[in-house]
Amino acid sequence: ALEMTEKIHMDEFFFFTYDSILKKLGRENQGYVELKREVDKLTKKYPLIKNLHEGKSVNDGATRKEVEAVQKYMELKFEMQIYVEREHYFRGYRDCILFMIHCGALGTNFDMV
Repeated sequence: ALEMTEKIHMDEFFFFTYDSILKKLGRENQGYVELKREVDKLTKKYPLIKNLHEGKSVNDGATRKEVEAVQKYMELKFEMQIYVEREHYFRGYRDCILFMIHCGALGTNFDMV
């Protein structure tokens, strides 16, 4: 039962981490905000894009403009993911150092900004 509890806590931790990264990017990173704005515009203009999230095919009966919009949407989402991954990468170092300070391995003379 202990393993299951640990897994749940790790899942919650990763969800919290991912969520906090998205919020931070949305507040502080102009490049990410611009991409998100474009994604939202495309989603609003082309409701077909919502089909992607529901696992439906987007090619059946789609116009050329709709297919191009889906392609652009996918490109933007990929670019947004790069921002998220970069933030995860640097956060890993930060979290590791904070953990080492917390458990006493590095002492308490560090200021983490």
